[in-house]
Amino acid sequence: MKNEIQEIKARYKKRKDSNKKENIWFSKYVQFEREKKYFEIIGNKFQKLGDKKIIEIGAGGGDNLIALKRNGFDWKNIYANELLEDRVEMLIKNLPNSNIYAGDASNLEFKNYFDVVFQSTVFTSILDIDFKIKLAVKMFDMVKDNGLILWYDFKYNNPKNPDVKGVGKNEIKKLFPEAKKIIFYNVTLAPPIGRRIGKFYNVFNFLFPFFRTHIIAEIYKT
Repeated sequence: MKNEIQEIKARYKKRKDSNKKENIWFSKYVQFEREKKYFEIIGNKFQKLGDKKIIEIGAGGGDNLIALKRNGFDWKNIYANELLEDRVEMLIKNLPNSNIYAGDASNLEFKNYFDVVFQSTVFTSILDIDFKIKLAVKMFDMVKDNGLILWYDFKYNNPKNPDVKGVGKNEIKKLFPEAKKIIFYNVTLAPPIGRRIGKFYNVFNFLFPFFRTHIIAEIYKT
């Protein structure tokens, strides 16, 4: 597992070093689409969020959790985990009065503790199947029996990027074999298309849903 942790860090460093400037319209529409669905799912599950605890695995700079804070979560009930040291520093700055846990998420010592356990584009950067399974088991252990695992990731391989591997619906089911129910939503236009069409993202997304490359999943224990 230690080798895979180092490999993950190396993959993210390579990605950071080679990152190109993102199309602002594409980023804006993708973010809005995701957040709208997150809010809908969480709102349907819980009437009030002030006392609900949420953790994001691989929280990056905290953008997702900041959005969810706007949706009603309290800072003291927001937990963020991050493997990469530079991102941990960003989390400390961006998530005041919340709970930051650095390092390998599979070593977190919580059980039946969180109302929402969330991951966004983490599993596609893990190429070791045993580590994927270990992390999925940890997420399942951490969520309360009446809680929710919220998932966002892409489902197809990128032939131009060997450092990621798509995770489809069947694999998600295998990663959470004890889940009572899993509901899937296809979202996010294929980035090569989305970046080209810019402001026409919403229209194209509505007319051609078969070009969506990502999955939002709500995963339930009971």
